[in-house]
Amino acid sequence: MNRFLLLPLIAFLLSVAPLLAEECSLSAYETLASDGKSADNAREWGKSVATYSRILAECRALVKDADLVKVYDALSVAQLMMGNHSEAIENAKKCIETDVRYNACMMTAARSHESLGDRDAALEYAKSAVDAGGYDEYSSAVVILAKDFLRRLEKK
Repeated sequence: MNRFLLLPLIAFLLSVAPLLAEECSLSAYETLASDGKSADNAREWGKSVATYSRILAECRALVKDADLVKVYDALSVAQLMMGNHSEAIENAKKCIETDVRYNACMMTAARSHESLGDRDAALEYAKSAVDAGGYDEYSSAVVILAKDFLRRLEKK
């Protein structure tokens, strides 16, 4: 085959290959979600990060908007626990962009900023968590945590 025809053909096939790749099935997504929760419960943070990252990379189309915030939350917490504070902040911000009321991600960002020595940003995120308020038991508990965090930081 002519070399000039072969190169465009190869380029075309390489550009189309990702479209031909197998999509994440519902069963694969459910397995990943279960694996992520199991890793969280076992405090296997590296496995949690890998699993939630796979969900976002491979199964994003299957993640409902209401669950997307939880995936970003779980990913950011796992990154925080591993000491990957910049990555935790990045994913906490994505979580907050997805749901501006999800104050758990605000507290993950606050704790990460505190660990990085950025007290002002930590205070800002913790205050935002309080301002977001409690709309269920979990978010109400986060408000209490945020208030305690603010009291502790303000004493420093």
